[in-house]
Amino acid sequence: MEKYILILIAYILGAIPFSVILGKAIKGIDVRTVGSKNPGGTNSLRFLGKTVGFSIVFLDIIKGGLIVFLVHQGVFDQYGEMFHPLVYGLASGIGHVFSVFIKFKGGKMVATSVGMVLAYNPIVAGIMLIVFLATLKISKYVSLGSTVTAISLPLIGLIIQDYNIVLYGSIGALIVIYRHQENYRKIKQGIESKISWM
Repeated sequence: MEKYILILIAYILGAIPFSVILGKAIKGIDVRTVGSKNPGGTNSLRFLGKTVGFSIVFLDIIKGGLIVFLVHQGVFDQYGEMFHPLVYGLASGIGHVFSVFIKFKGGKMVATSVGMVLAYNPIVAGIMLIVFLATLKISKYVSLGSTVTAISLPLIGLIIQDYNIVLYGSIGALIVIYRHQENYRKIKQGIESKISWM
């Protein structure tokens, strides 16, 4: 029973909309009303400023990785056998995308996925960072960098023969792709925002 309760806790943790909370509290801005209207890290960085934006990204990373880290370290072993750590990261990511606190709308599961992988395997997370930066350097699109990086995760899992990464990484990648549909349309139309700092 405890392992199922922990999934619910992971979901609720992931569902906390830090972008909405901090945006309103610090800047008086509801990030859902500006730019892409997406309550995620990229939109927060663009419209809430670097300090608040990076704080939101950091908190989203933490909520994606916290329970993964604790399960991976055996903190809950006293309560019986838990699910694989990545299950809880995925639950947190789903909470972020479909947040119960903001009418089941949310971000695109990028930062929470980073937290999930970082807590489980920092080396894999480092490889993903290289993939992201390389794609961003070439394309200038954060959305494309995020998508390519998400797709790279199950591929990395295949290479290192960690089939839990393959399974849960594939599910995560599908969610990331689904949540970026509007971005792909904008890229095709030539109106997607590009970065200027790389």
